[in-house]
Amino acid sequence: MRFAASRHLIRRPVPAVPIIMALAALLAAFLWLAPHSAAAEPGAGLNLELNKTNDSPRGCMTTLLIGNGLGQTLDRFRLDLVLFDAKNAPIDRLLIDLAPLPAGRTTIASLSLHDGPCANISRILLREIPACRGRDGSALDCLAGLVITTRSAIEFGR
Repeated sequence: MRFAASRHLIRRPVPAVPIIMALAALLAAFLWLAPHSAAAEPGAGLNLELNKTNDSPRGCMTTLLIGNGLGQTLDRFRLDLVLFDAKNAPIDRLLIDLAPLPAGRTTIASLSLHDGPCANISRILLREIPACRGRDGSALDCLAGLVITTRSAIEFGR
């Protein structure tokens, strides 16, 4: 007696929910890893984070984190910032020197942003980086690959 091979496959429907959940988890992992891996790679650029703001007797104080992924130490690094109030009117302009920035490291800078309370500041605009020089004195394009983030209620960007 011979058995004939069946040409008919029984297909059962695959539940869509586990596939969708797996794709969502994969997408979430990719989105979480993408900015972190760019910050860690040499040559990836600079990461500038407005980490924290708080009121003090000296006015609005802030903590900035500057991650240097350019692959070389910066001996000159200056930010040109403009502060805006809730009506989007400029209230102050700051030129801040933050050098040196060691290669592959994160520098923490605490500074006074404004004489008044932090609630008076709704947004900080990075106008430009007028000084960005390596240890050898060469000018670098620090805006290329720059990532700006905020963990504060104050908006921060270009």
